[in-house]
Amino acid sequence: MRIVVIIPGYNEEKYLAETLRGVLKVTKDVIYVDDGSSDASVSIAKKHLHHVLVHETNLGKGAALKTGCEYAFSHLKADAVVFMDADNQHSASDLPRFFAELKKGTSVVFGVRKFSSATPLMRFLGNKFASVLMSALYGRYIPDIPSGFKAMNKTAYKALVWNSAGYEVEMEIAVRVIQKKIPYAELEIEAIYHDNDKGMTAIDALHIAKSLLQWRIGL
Repeated sequence: MRIVVIIPGYNEEKYLAETLRGVLKVTKDVIYVDDGSSDASVSIAKKHLHHVLVHETNLGKGAALKTGCEYAFSHLKADAVVFMDADNQHSASDLPRFFAELKKGTSVVFGVRKFSSATPLMRFLGNKFASVLMSALYGRYIPDIPSGFKAMNKTAYKALVWNSAGYEVEMEIAVRVIQKKIPYAELEIEAIYHDNDKGMTAIDALHIAKSLLQWRIGL
């Protein structure tokens, strides 16, 4: 089974090299999708990887994930993909457990961050807000909907068909999984927070609420 790691990024030169070095210790099947960065992200990625895809303009995380998936499934003949963020907030040491779930036949795997006293308060509250609202609207509680560390096989990807171009793609993937009754698993993952991590703002929360409501009523 070929599993490809997809890492979307936008102006992540500060942490990208460290992220890539960690992932490459686990697997060489890695794609970096640069979403119109103006910094050195692309050149850093090209020093480490064979597969670097570049958006000339910033299209959003959802679009970057689609670009990576289409390349992985069409050109690399992948059977499944794992999504990781480029800012080194996900630990590559968790990758083997994602691989194991996919090899067992699990369609979708959601990474669920361990929250502790080190978790930024707004990050914790924002995640809980999204999960509770999702539960109220869709009748299913997924503990960490905004997490960007997740995986899916090719069949699930073809069934999900998300439309979100931006960061709301994390919520839409969860919604589509529930709506289409796609089997999924949850894996507890390590979270690494940086000093400048402020978490979700009130505007972010309102945007999430609006999106979840729109998907619920079919808009």
